[in-house]
Amino acid sequence: MKLRTLSTIIAFVLVTGQGFCYPADVVSLSNQEYFPAAQKAISQAKKSILLVMYLISFNKEDKESEVSKLMEELVKAKLRGVGVKAILDYQKDDYNSIAGGDNSEAFNFLKNNGIEVYFDSVGSYTHTKAMVIDERIVISGSHNWTDAAFTRSNETSFLIDSPILAGRLLDEFSRIKLSAQPLKECPGARIPYWALGKNGVVPEMLRRHNERGLDIWLLLLRDFDGNAQGTVNTDYEALADSLGLLKTMDRRSYRKEINRQLRNLSKLYKILEIDTQINQPIKIRLLKEAGKESFSLPRAYWDYGWGNRLSMPAKVCFLINLAELGVKQDSPEWMVARPQVSEKYGIEGRILYKGMKDLREFNVIDVECSQMDEGYENRMPSVTVYLGLYDMREFEQKLARLDQAYGRELIIKSREYAFVVFKGYDLGVIEEVAKLININGAANVDEAFKIVEQKSPDNPKRIFGYVIGILDKMKAEK
Repeated sequence: MKLRTLSTIIAFVLVTGQGFCYPADVVSLSNQEYFPAAQKAISQAKKSILLVMYLISFNKEDKESEVSKLMEELVKAKLRGVGVKAILDYQKDDYNSIAGGDNSEAFNFLKNNGIEVYFDSVGSYTHTKAMVIDERIVISGSHNWTDAAFTRSNETSFLIDSPILAGRLLDEFSRIKLSAQPLKECPGARIPYWALGKNGVVPEMLRRHNERGLDIWLLLLRDFDGNAQGTVNTDYEALADSLGLLKTMDRRSYRKEINRQLRNLSKLYKILEIDTQINQPIKIRLLKEAGKESFSLPRAYWDYGWGNRLSMPAKVCFLINLAELGVKQDSPEWMVARPQVSEKYGIEGRILYKGMKDLREFNVIDVECSQMDEGYENRMPSVTVYLGLYDMREFEQKLARLDQAYGRELIIKSREYAFVVFKGYDLGVIEEVAKLININGAANVDEAFKIVEQKSPDNPKRIFGYVIGILDKMKAEK
């Protein structure tokens, strides 16, 4: 049934959680009505198609399935000159087995047919089911591209003719983080690889619990201007301010503490020379420059206060992440087994585990845990994804806006759930959980998270994507 001049606020909330009112032509697509409408819309596309889909359960051998027919329509559109692009949620078989498949076959099919196709980043989840055609036709709702959604499940989607809505969604989708994006080098401190190796000063500082010494050395590397003499211009007040000591110590106390740490860096670790005199600036000379064999610690580490927020194991693990990635990598992802990382960097396994867990909980990294079918000793390395540093003040401001949009009580509960899957600092996941509660009901969401919470942190199913899979299965079984 076609409804003319109907506000599209409902359809737009389904996709983004935001509300905008304007006239548009709307067609309701319930259950089996979706497939013929989507097939016709794709076949009539003249300029562009953008598909953003959580799940495409595709088997290229099954030519008669409705999913295959839609995929073939995308290829036909590409061949007649339509610009076709697809963004799929990054999934693995073990992640989404409960929901009935993953996106790998669909990805490969589209790529092999010359279609521009991407996964979202490993550290994010794209639960959207939407298509934008010719920058005016929007098809969005609850339908995944699966046989169940097209033939058996109770689903509701809408076909909306609205250039305004289409434009808003295209802008929204342009901000989806895509997998395998280059890691951009950020100006900051040059950290020498030798300092982080098995016998380097960083593991030694970690063993001695000398966090403040590490903090001071990193600050000196940050402030070093590359001069041939290796001298660093700084003073007590600047160091004390960066270390957060001005608020906790008087002048005499913080100068004494800084001098003590500088002497350790000089005599114990032998990485600098110092000359300290009463009422005189500190004279510091680095004994070993970083040189070419180094990686970059971005200034955001200090600008956003992470140097005073992370635990020492997390600081060292953060450096390890940057060292493994380097500054010239094609992807912000790396994969080395934990025992090998412990050996390479001279760090106990339990300390490495704690540091990486802290970074994961802060949403600085994400971890795609490998399967453990045959015991830990035979387990493949997990994939670690560097997500980057962020401004915590900005996070708090955006979290407050979610409170206003959804209600503080709902966002508090949603964030509690998000912490279960290490996403308590991921605004997108927090908001997505709030939407899931509104759509699926609090009891179902609570049940899904309880199932996932029972799994160990190293279990590949201790992720938000598996929660979504459980909820999708609940809905399919009703």
